[in-house]
Amino acid sequence: MSIVEMNNIRKDTDAVFNGHILTKTSPVVEVFSAMVNGESLEKFGKKADKAVEYIKGLGSRAMDGDTSAVSELNTIRRFTIESPIMQEMKLLGIFGTYQNVGYDETIEREIYTHSGERSRQQAGIGDVVFPVTTVERYTVPTFTVSGGYAVDYRRVSLGDMSKENEGIAEVKTDILNNAKRAIVKKVYNAIKNATGVKFVFEGAGLTKAGVDGVLGAVRRFGRPSVVGDYAMISQFTPWAGYVGSINSNTITGVSQKVLDEIAANGVPAMYNGAILAEMENPYDLTDASGSWTDGTNTNTNFKTMLPAGLAFVIPAGAKSPIATWTRGGLTSMTGTDVKTGKLVTRFDIEVAADVAKGQEYQIGMLFDTNLSNLS
Repeated sequence: MSIVEMNNIRKDTDAVFNGHILTKTSPVVEVFSAMVNGESLEKFGKKADKAVEYIKGLGSRAMDGDTSAVSELNTIRRFTIESPIMQEMKLLGIFGTYQNVGYDETIEREIYTHSGERSRQQAGIGDVVFPVTTVERYTVPTFTVSGGYAVDYRRVSLGDMSKENEGIAEVKTDILNNAKRAIVKKVYNAIKNATGVKFVFEGAGLTKAGVDGVLGAVRRFGRPSVVGDYAMISQFTPWAGYVGSINSNTITGVSQKVLDEIAANGVPAMYNGAILAEMENPYDLTDASGSWTDGTNTNTNFKTMLPAGLAFVIPAGAKSPIATWTRGGLTSMTGTDVKTGKLVTRFDIEVAADVAKGQEYQIGMLFDTNLSNLS
């Protein structure tokens, strides 16, 4: 983890690049992106040589402490990173809707609810009683998700972009994983702390009765899908069989189809009509405080980016109450790492998430306290 003093940070948007303006389609940006991705520069013709020399010059100036060159390189990087990150940010809508809003826009949620008495049959004399639709509006605060790396400007000055490629890939991974982690935790807290009707099973390990209860309740909104970590989905495997009787003899077994699914995926694809979907959950290689067991010993392991013990039960066809947003795009800043003295570049993006108030019951939740702790 890098530690940077606040008065040491420079926002790259405050810099002026020798009187010229950079855009996503500037030749130097396009050539830089191609170099980072290891693509041929032939398609740029004569522009390529000029752009490469200019980029190498920025690296040399940055190495000598020219803050304007550092900011210009960061802006070029930002344009290179921003498009793929904003495309992948759309995946945040896996549980509901996703929208990108402008820097100057306030994120506001508009929720429609029914109040009053439910409709009754028209009486012979008098007015019919019916519910009315009311609307509630509230703002949703954003939080900042960051990713960054220490830049080797000497390599840039030589035209070596191998470490740039690694650094940019690391930034994309960090930002997306941190955004997912924060959103999942917000959704968990919203559903767990909701009052009134909610469909939640939480315990030290999943139980068939507990899971069946949540699936049965959610199914009335639509055919459910269970989305969670492998450690959660794999607990469904022992329940995938069937039990029957012939002449008072109890028969247990597993169909050939389920056996094929388990052989191919490690887990069944369906359980009692519910689709089981494994959610990608990579290791956080900066945190080795986790553990794993080989059946005999407990060993050190990395923790996962997302809570391993959490799964959501999402009905098909229903409008999800979960919404996520990003505001604007990436911003970048540079500071000196207090520990190493290296220049560290950080990229930030504003993210927001919300579960519609009063509609938390539309998403079921399973939580294994043996695997995670989100208290």
